[in-house]
Amino acid sequence: MSQIMILPPQVASKIAAGEVISRPASVVKELIENALDAGATTISVEIEDGGRSQIRVVDDGCGMSAEDARLSLERHATSKLRQEPDLLELATLGFRGEALPSLAAVSRLELISRPQNLEVGCRLRVAGGQILENSPCAAAVGTQVTVAELFYNTPARRKFLKSKSAEQGQILELVRSLALGYPEVHFTLKAQGKTVLVAPVHKALTERVAAVLGTELAERLLPFALEAEPFKVWGLLLAPDQGLASTRFQFMLVNRRLVSDRLLAAALRQAYQGRLLRGRYPAAVINLEIPPELVDVNVHPAKAEIRFKDSGRVYGLVLTALTQGLEAQHRPSRQSYNAAWQPGSLTQIQESWGPALSPPKSAESAPGPVSTAIIPIPGSEPRESGSPPSPGPSDWRFADLLVLGQLQASFIVAEAPAGLILIDQHAAHERILYEALAIDWQQAGALQPLLFPRPVELEARQAAWLQDNLAVMQQAGIELEPFGSNSFLITKVPACLLDQDLEALVLETVNTLAPIKDLADSSVVRERLRLTMSCRGAIKAGQRLTITEIQQLLAQLDGLKVSSHCPHGRPLWRLLTMEEIRQGFRRPRH
Repeated sequence: MSQIMILPPQVASKIAAGEVISRPASVVKELIENALDAGATTISVEIEDGGRSQIRVVDDGCGMSAEDARLSLERHATSKLRQEPDLLELATLGFRGEALPSLAAVSRLELISRPQNLEVGCRLRVAGGQILENSPCAAAVGTQVTVAELFYNTPARRKFLKSKSAEQGQILELVRSLALGYPEVHFTLKAQGKTVLVAPVHKALTERVAAVLGTELAERLLPFALEAEPFKVWGLLLAPDQGLASTRFQFMLVNRRLVSDRLLAAALRQAYQGRLLRGRYPAAVINLEIPPELVDVNVHPAKAEIRFKDSGRVYGLVLTALTQGLEAQHRPSRQSYNAAWQPGSLTQIQESWGPALSPPKSAESAPGPVSTAIIPIPGSEPRESGSPPSPGPSDWRFADLLVLGQLQASFIVAEAPAGLILIDQHAAHERILYEALAIDWQQAGALQPLLFPRPVELEARQAAWLQDNLAVMQQAGIELEPFGSNSFLITKVPACLLDQDLEALVLETVNTLAPIKDLADSSVVRERLRLTMSCRGAIKAGQRLTITEIQQLLAQLDGLKVSSHCPHGRPLWRLLTMEEIRQGFRRPRH
């Protein structure tokens, strides 16, 4: 007797359902996507007991005839494609014809539907894949699907469901996410009869974000857009100084399909590299429009993952769009500070500069010989008044500030038309060196040979690691040659670091790179080194500067791509407006 047998249809259906339906949120996702494909302009979701007892999705889409409704319960029955080539140009969210059959196999399902051209609708009731009722009924145009007792016939699956609040939270997050991709559709979510979410029709993405994520977050997001035929990427980004404690508010949509894509996530991380404090994350809504034939959505059972035909080009385009969006707003205007700091007492101002902004203990205040020379960045000459970003009534250039002096040899104090500017001198110089290193690495000639190579001696373990990774160090811009058992000669370094303590820099670089497992990833290596070298080589807190040195430093800030934060994400400067100063002294406005 053969050991291999064909599974009964009911067993096969339950197995297939497990690939598509894993929890109540999966049910809601499939039903909403069906509604959107049907052209719905209003979608209502009602749940009981976190969706474990009942889920109902009602839409005003095109609806189905009795014949189509019956066929929709058959596996792989679909109206969205006809032949194999259609898989290469999918323009709908669904296409496999698996959602309704899968739901019918593991729940008690009721489907009511009516198309515009018929006066009578149809009702289908199914339990465990078996049709119990198929009859005409009165119905509005559109479709209503009710899923009750999910996994009632698969107890093993049901016991893995989370609590009512956890499942309800997943559904809420899902509806929010889908609503962001369709601002022209009215969404409603009710739980236990109470309205949890209402997202009326909106024309602008910012309005939809305000409705589903809250006005406070929406007001902190800034738009970005980039078009390069046949691609278009656009959306909203959170300013780096507004970083959040989690990645919860990162939404990625490809052709309006909600996806979890590593490529887009990597582009987002790279765009914010060196702009966020450690432990803080960006918020973003990223919309990518791409020809359907250039993306494969048929690579995951739940269609949550996708594959791009030209992933390198997509990554570059998205990264460029995000970077340009961040650089366009890297210098906050006076209005943005007024929005963040409501006018109030000096006590409020002190709180806004409190422990949350205190830099961690690091090399920025470490003692040691450091050159006071300000290293110019190639191409960082002060911008002409007509070049972007074009100054508005509340904008200014660092080079035009009136330098008043230093505060505790750590902060530069300067006067601007808007008020008093405080600049963290270590953070400012650190950002200058950070960007200069990127230029040096791009220009091979910027690596300068030392007239007299400098020796550096290491411990045996460090020397062994360095001996095996000389190529990595060279790739990062520091060239060394063996000089004895545990000694090396430093022969070339980036031009912007010629005046630094190179021996200490090499030691710190070795300690930084040694724990990294994947040294083949040059981008990771260089980013770690840029952070280490710029922090090590920057002017320290507690270091006195002359007025001339301060002016040189400020002039270079105007040439930076990002002049609002140090590479670690800490604020580089702060504005104390005249209005806040007057209020602190109880002075009336003139």
